[in-house]
Amino acid sequence: MPKLQGLSVDDVNKTVHGFQYTNVSIDKLGATEYTIVQMVSDQSGSVSAFKAALEDMLVTSVDACKKSPRAENLLYRTTAFNSKFGGQSCVDEIHGFSLLSSLDPAQFKDCLSPNGGTPLYDATMEAVDALYDYGKKLYKQKFLCNAILFILTDGEENASTAVSNPADIKGAIERVRSEGIVESLRTILIGVNDADQHFKNYLENFRKDAGLDEYVSIGNASPGKLAKLAQFVSQSVSSQSQALGSGGASQPVSFKF
Repeated sequence: MPKLQGLSVDDVNKTVHGFQYTNVSIDKLGATEYTIVQMVSDQSGSVSAFKAALEDMLVTSVDACKKSPRAENLLYRTTAFNSKFGGQSCVDEIHGFSLLSSLDPAQFKDCLSPNGGTPLYDATMEAVDALYDYGKKLYKQKFLCNAILFILTDGEENASTAVSNPADIKGAIERVRSEGIVESLRTILIGVNDADQHFKNYLENFRKDAGLDEYVSIGNASPGKLAKLAQFVSQSVSSQSQALGSGGASQPVSFKF
C-alpha cells in the first residue's frame, strides 16, 4: 500500500488497483484548464550514490515550471518507489496533485529514502491509476485537461507485487485515452545510469510493452546530467501545457544529455 507523505491533504482517494493518492480539492481550482504533471522517481538502494543530486533535480524541475507563463495551469504530483523490508512494494507520495504555487522546496529535502528493490511496474501503474481517477473527477466537473507522466529509474523491475505484466499498464494507459478524460497524454520513461546496452534494451522493451511514448537516456547520473534532466522536464511540461486546447499532444522535446 502506498505511503502518503504530502504536507497538505484535501482528499484521499483509492484507485481501482487499490493504490492511494491525495489531491487538492477541486473547489480550490481557479482556472478552467490544467496540465496534470506526474513525476515518478526511483528510490531503490542503488539511488543512494546520487540521492542529493536527484532531490535537487526534483526541486529545480518544480522551480523551472513555476517560471512558465502557464504556471497557474499546472497540477503537479511527485512519487518515489522502492521495496521495503520483507519485499513489500512501496510507492511513497511525496506530495499529491497540487497547485504548483503551493509547492514548497522544503518538501523535497531528504524526500528520498534509498533502499530495497525496484517495483517499476507497480509505480508506473500507480501513476496511471491516479491520473485516471483524478482526471475523471476533473472531467466530470468540466475542466479541460491534458497530462504528462515521467517515470525515472536506474534499474530493472524486480519487486512489484500488484502488477506482474507490463501489458496491464498498457491497457490502463489505453483506458485513459479511450475514455477521453484528458485531451492528450504523454508518457516518458527516463533511464538513469543506463550506459549499459543490456539495460538500455530492457528499458526500450519495457517502454514498448507498457505502451509508453518515449524512452529518454541520460547516461551516468552526474549532477550535471541531472541538472539537464530538470531542464528537459520543465521544457516538456511547458510544451504539453501549451498544446492544451489543440486537440493533440505536444511533440517530443529535442534535448541532448
